[in-house]
Amino acid sequence: MTDINIILVEDDDDLRESLAEVLELSGFHVDAVNCAMAFYQTLNIMSYDVALVDIGLPDQSGLKIVEFLREKTGVGIILLTAKSAVVDRVLGYESGADHYFVKPVDSFELMAAIRSLYGRMLEQLSTVAEMTHWRLERSSWKLVCPEGKYIKLTAKEMTFINILMQQSGECVIRNQLLNELGYFDDEFGNRSMDSLLRRLRKKVMDEMHKELPVQTIRASGYCFSAVSVILSGG
Repeated sequence: MTDINIILVEDDDDLRESLAEVLELSGFHVDAVNCAMAFYQTLNIMSYDVALVDIGLPDQSGLKIVEFLREKTGVGIILLTAKSAVVDRVLGYESGADHYFVKPVDSFELMAAIRSLYGRMLEQLSTVAEMTHWRLERSSWKLVCPEGKYIKLTAKEMTFINILMQQSGECVIRNQLLNELGYFDDEFGNRSMDSLLRRLRKKVMDEMHKELPVQTIRASGYCFSAVSVILSGG
């Protein structure tokens, strides 16, 4: 797993430099700073996936940094400290840390923890996306709303929604839709497509109790206006 951006906050020069070097050689991108002030300044101009934070910093407790990160960001947090007492571990986790490492830190174990933490973060983001997106499951011909309710689509409905969701947020012109649906670009074809959309809107409202997020762009076409994802599997 690569392209993980890390900020390392450690005041021990030798440890900071050695950890940063090992992590960089292993494919991580690391920005290393030696105090809380430098951390906040760096965070203002860069974004990170994981923060490695020493508790015993010269200008502020690392626990304060952890509390800030947990409240203001979605960054994964790993504490690095010489304090091994249970009470210190409890304080670390209560402040919002995901992992707590006692120095000296084994670099291979630390890298494994970073990768595992980042992987869980990606899974959580995927779950949130599924809960907020409209989904088209093409293999099962289902249109699924963010709350998980779904409807089964007919062949024409499937074609229509698939085209719109492939260009989600953009206007799909009527001529393209008519052609893909197999309708002629005449009065009968346009009326057939409008009727298809009315039936689909009614189906979504009746079975999902939601408005279908398809906007009519006057004299142009239609737009799927919600965030969406298309899945090949069902």
